[in-house]
Amino acid sequence: MSLITAYEVLKYSTAGKDYPTGQFCEIIPQVEEEFARECLGQDLYDHMVDSMAEYPATATEWEDCTDYDTDDVVIRNGSLFVSLSDGNRTDPLVETGDWEAFERFTTTGTQLLWTRYLRRILALKVFMASRFDVTWRSGAGGVAVAMGDSAGFRAANKAEITLLKESDIAKIETATKNMLAWLTDNAETYDLPLADSCQTNLCQTRGKRVRRWAFSS
Repeated sequence: MSLITAYEVLKYSTAGKDYPTGQFCEIIPQVEEEFARECLGQDLYDHMVDSMAEYPATATEWEDCTDYDTDDVVIRNGSLFVSLSDGNRTDPLVETGDWEAFERFTTTGTQLLWTRYLRRILALKVFMASRFDVTWRSGAGGVAVAMGDSAGFRAANKAEITLLKESDIAKIETATKNMLAWLTDNAETYDLPLADSCQTNLCQTRGKRVRRWAFSS
């Protein structure tokens, strides 16, 4: 079971809602496995998986033109949403204030760790790992580069893609440092199994020539 969903990757990274998600189902488990091994620690990762809330038995796929009442739970793009009003017909993916995300974890510590740090880190890493396959495609004629779309946007050039990558890396670095500081201060309070990798900062930069885990894409 994966922690993050495709919808959350789009929402909490810089991908944007129209970004293709076809690669996500294969990339997400690999990114999470690397993340658990090299930074978070397998014990804490397993603790988070074990703390994930079960989908309510009454949850159904969201349907357009269906009236939902307060506390109804729907599934939209693999994520759960709880209705905050009666006669609710709005799309949960559109931020209207009529829905709230179903809490993913059953313990306070794992929910805080997720919403403050991990969700953002994983979303950015999955987005970064998918960009090459979305931008460059292989076919009978070799490798082709995406040239833009019908909305009037052109494909970014190599230099611009590099700038985007550097920007996303900086975001991951900031979130990771903040996460490690938070874990150091709060792991015992919330009974979270803190790994040696977090306690000794092994998942932060180890010198100018060595990349930490967040740099891979």
